[in-house]
Amino acid sequence: MIFVLLALLVDKCQGMFDSDGPDSDPRPSRTAASCPGRVAAELPHGENAELVEAFRTDNKQITLCRTTGGSLYYFGEFSDHREPGIAMRAEKTTDGYEANNDSYRYVIHDGVVTIYDSGDQIGQEEITPEPSPK
Repeated sequence: MIFVLLALLVDKCQGMFDSDGPDSDPRPSRTAASCPGRVAAELPHGENAELVEAFRTDNKQITLCRTTGGSLYYFGEFSDHREPGIAMRAEKTTDGYEANNDSYRYVIHDGVVTIYDSGDQIGQEEITPEPSPK
């Protein structure tokens, strides 16, 4: 019993004598969600990637993950998994995200994803944030 009380006391006093004070923990207060395993497996160096954001259209899933090396990836796939998804490098823009795959460009902004082929718009779909992609 005394050991339990002592452990609790030590835990509560930890950091009390640090020069920064007990409330200056440099670690982030929230932990980032993990990129879904099946998506991370498709990314170069995707192990331990973190989920940045995810979206859903009527029939597609878009998952944005950041690797431990700092690279951002856009992973697009059909929601029913009828075809393999595709991963491509992405970047954060001032108002959303952009990803490129050969002549195709995917732009996420203002609640839609717009798809371009060689500069010509070929599609646009409304997106809904997906808090926990599967």
